[in-house]
Amino acid sequence: MLRRQILDQVYVTPKGEKKHVASRTLNVWLSRYRQYGFEGLLDPSRKTLGSCRAIPEEVLKRAEELRRELKTRSIKSIVSIMKTEGFDMKEVSRSTLNLQLKSRGAGKEKLATEKGVYQRWEQKHANILWQADTSSGVWLSDPTNPKKVKRTRLISFIDDATRVCTHAQFYWDEKLPSLIDCFRKAILKRGKPGRILCDNAFIYHSTTMKLMCAQLGIELSFCQEYSPEGKGKIEKHYGTIKSGFYQEAKGAGLTTIDELNKFFWAWLTREYHHVRHSSLDMTPVERWRQDEHLVKRVPTENLRRALMLKAKRRVNRRTAMIRLESRYFQARAELAGELVEIRWYGAHPQELEIWIAGKLVDTARQTIISTNIDFSRRPDRNRREKPGLTLASSKNYRLALIREHDGEAPNPLLLADDYMSEPEFAGAVSAALERELEPEETTYLAHFFYQHSPLKTRQTQALLTQAVNAKGTKMHLRFYLEHIRTSLFKTRS
Repeated sequence: MLRRQILDQVYVTPKGEKKHVASRTLNVWLSRYRQYGFEGLLDPSRKTLGSCRAIPEEVLKRAEELRRELKTRSIKSIVSIMKTEGFDMKEVSRSTLNLQLKSRGAGKEKLATEKGVYQRWEQKHANILWQADTSSGVWLSDPTNPKKVKRTRLISFIDDATRVCTHAQFYWDEKLPSLIDCFRKAILKRGKPGRILCDNAFIYHSTTMKLMCAQLGIELSFCQEYSPEGKGKIEKHYGTIKSGFYQEAKGAGLTTIDELNKFFWAWLTREYHHVRHSSLDMTPVERWRQDEHLVKRVPTENLRRALMLKAKRRVNRRTAMIRLESRYFQARAELAGELVEIRWYGAHPQELEIWIAGKLVDTARQTIISTNIDFSRRPDRNRREKPGLTLASSKNYRLALIREHDGEAPNPLLLADDYMSEPEFAGAVSAALERELEPEETTYLAHFFYQHSPLKTRQTQALLTQAVNAKGTKMHLRFYLEHIRTSLFKTRS
């Protein structure tokens, strides 16, 4: 009865075909079972039993070697390495390869993860939100002491909607200048974000970072403390880098941080930006191109101004030097002893901008302290004082004191002469010549200003008036500037 039921039953194959079991086939399997029991139902006659016909043996062997060489190496990394070694991996299924490696006892070691339930979220368009974070990097030879090793730091910005890494770079530290350098490169490459979601590291909470973002019109927000899941995308981004790039970088023979970054940027382009993302169902670059028309660019000069670092310093009263991080910058002698605001750009600036009362008055360039000195700049304490010029302010002061002493109401004293900014200098020249300046003249004026600043407002206006009274307003601009230069040289020497 059971035999007839088996023979009459219709079976549907995986391909959808309807089949009957032949009587002869059933007799063969019954004979095996009666002779060998359950073991007889197995198929020991197949020569390929236990092997994989879908993947060539040499491919499996090399993949197993790579996995055993580094047990945390991912299938994605194994495939990438084998491609560079000349293996044809186009027809190799990653899931099949992973299954075969597990069957050979070469499964991947997994890191323990916390379990929990969190809601998924993402922005609709590019540059609405960036996520930022820092992470420990790979170990390299310490550039200051080759006998020791030092751990690098990775700073990264990613776009929430497209998963594009707007910029990431390895540095020797995670201080503010390194963060600003990475931030600047990200904006130059991918435009300005509307908001940044940051980690709670100190550098992100710095007043400088907040002011820079405010000046650029970028909202700065922070994750909840001790909740890295709130910025899961960049955490996953770092996980991808650590499982894919870090494992290879450790054995790639890197010696300098420049080599590390060059390798990392190549990997980021080839193995991240142009690889299909499971959540997007496309590559990050393809998703970015859909919103590229929405990207807002920032002019280079505006970005440079916004990302300048600032600090208060007092110019040394004897040397007119400014010290910044064990380096010295030479200011003009007239600024000696002044409390000024310095502004600079980048981690290792060659010059500082000097600002007083919101005006740019000088540019101090880095100087190297040498063994010899320039005696021509040394003050001559033995020289005889020349009779001074009669100053209106001193004369008015004398007369005011006398009137006050005699019981008369004093007149207000004249204010001390302040310094001009470049726009004020151009405006003063334009007003004195009673005409608008040509673009070439404006450029010439700017060059003159940076060569001879700081310029005092009332002194400069008086010199312009002298030149106009002597020759009128029709002379070439060079005549008036030469008069100012000559007069300044006499007063400063």
